[in-house]
Amino acid sequence: MTISTLGYHFQHESTFTIHRPNGSGDYVLLIIPSASFFILNGKRVLAEPNSVLIYRKGTPQLYGATDGIFINHWIHFDLSDEELRELEVLNVPFDTVLSFHDITPFAQIVKNMSIEKYSVNPHKEKTLSLLFKLLYLKLSEGLQALSQSRSSPYYEKMSRIRSRIYRKPNQSRSIASLAQEVMLSESYFQHLYKQIFGISVISDIIAARIEYGKYLLANTDNSVADIATQCGYSNDVHFMRQFKATAGVTPSQYRKQFRIPFKSASTIF
Repeated sequence: MTISTLGYHFQHESTFTIHRPNGSGDYVLLIIPSASFFILNGKRVLAEPNSVLIYRKGTPQLYGATDGIFINHWIHFDLSDEELRELEVLNVPFDTVLSFHDITPFAQIVKNMSIEKYSVNPHKEKTLSLLFKLLYLKLSEGLQALSQSRSSPYYEKMSRIRSRIYRKPNQSRSIASLAQEVMLSESYFQHLYKQIFGISVISDIIAARIEYGKYLLANTDNSVADIATQCGYSNDVHFMRQFKATAGVTPSQYRKQFRIPFKSASTIF
């Protein structure tokens, strides 16, 4: 297996699109935390945040942002016939938008691969190959878990609630009001939400707000206090504490890391 290039957490403006009528000459694995669109078999497919798509070699590639910033992690790679057969056994489809509840484990593997790719480690090619296989295994496991969770009769209703949480992260919500929407007790609603999505509803609300905060930090000059309010926090101290716990850095540190490269990084993809 050959990994020609890869990138972790690249950010682009809302007008960003990629158009490769004949493909890129290799396979491409995309992990996209933001809302996006794809043209597949001549049809426009809208992808919710936390989607994955693996382009087969030669497939036309046309995709981009639908609303606001476009964020992606990506790998360009090539496979031998034998390696392709090994991966196909895991039943991760090509040229198909795959929607996951949480892409953090996949993104972390790409981050580790990016560090390894541009290192001078003597065994980096073997390490990259092992990490890539691990990524594929995790994708396969994630698809199996999704298949099981979607068998719940409440799946569609719960998905609409979750979609609204991510579309409007600044809105104030209570467990009681959310549970009432699906006519469930608060305890059973929380149990079912965790069972279906693999994350508690409170943690998901926080994650949605922090992701929106990341977007605002990277794309505006608003103060941290203003951003905290826009994300639904009553005070900036609470926002900063949760941001640091979730992102591993303070809001100011995140802005320094991602605000400056925003324009230049978009031309590298």
